[in-house]
Amino acid sequence: MLISTGIYSQDINFDSLVKTRKTDTLGGKVKTYYSPGHKGIASQLQQLVTNAIVYYEKKYNVKFRIQLVVLDSAQWFREVIPYGFVFYEGTHWLILNTGMNYASFKSTYGLNSISANLDSAFKKNKFSPDEVIYSRLKFLSLHELGHYFVYQLSAIKAPNTWTNEFIATYFAYEYITQFEPDIKNRFDLFCRTVARYYPAEHTSLADFDSLYFKMKIGNFAWYHSRFYFLCDSLYNCSGKAYINTFQINFPKKEGMVYSTETIDKLIEANCPGSFSKWNHTGTF
Repeated sequence: MLISTGIYSQDINFDSLVKTRKTDTLGGKVKTYYSPGHKGIASQLQQLVTNAIVYYEKKYNVKFRIQLVVLDSAQWFREVIPYGFVFYEGTHWLILNTGMNYASFKSTYGLNSISANLDSAFKKNKFSPDEVIYSRLKFLSLHELGHYFVYQLSAIKAPNTWTNEFIATYFAYEYITQFEPDIKNRFDLFCRTVARYYPAEHTSLADFDSLYFKMKIGNFAWYHSRFYFLCDSLYNCSGKAYINTFQINFPKKEGMVYSTETIDKLIEANCPGSFSKWNHTGTF
């Protein structure tokens, strides 16, 4: 599950909330606050986010002004949301966790029903659960950075909920595919396993838009795993040009209303048939 703006009260002042935690800090382009004892993962997340920012600042001639908070379970913002989720709070904070053990991970994300499938996939590909968990955390850190980019820096106004989540995943996918093959390979395996084996109760994009956080957490993770493979299909066709095309197709203009059919067509951009194939048959 990925948590973005809108899930918590907008009255929360995160600048003040961060000050209530006893954290250590890492200076640099992306200032990072972290729970003592977790400098290693905080440094890795800071470096990844910084590198992605450098890439996208050059590509789009924009300036990111973002800070990280990396908290363990003892210091987590439980007054906002349970431990384990990550989110962009709406202005300039990325809220990330320090990781969790495998049992807690499966329970938190509602994946106990496919535990055997995950175990088998990890073992077959010689990945430890920890490697996959931390690769997923790193991918999601860039997904949340993607939300910041869309809301604060881009010309994009996603027409509905699922496209908003999809384009943030594309933002992460574009960078990870080019520069972080280990993260991509492990996250790909995770998404492939969830998309194939999770017994999703809801599978339509209409259900995703109408239910969103009201569905089971595992089902939410299933949708996001599916979005990853739509990114994969479109990247293989449009590559680094896709986000530019998305901005043109879904601009920040007042009064823009799109039919479902129009959204579907515009999502495909210059890749005819890619969306319909993904939506009806899956591409994983």
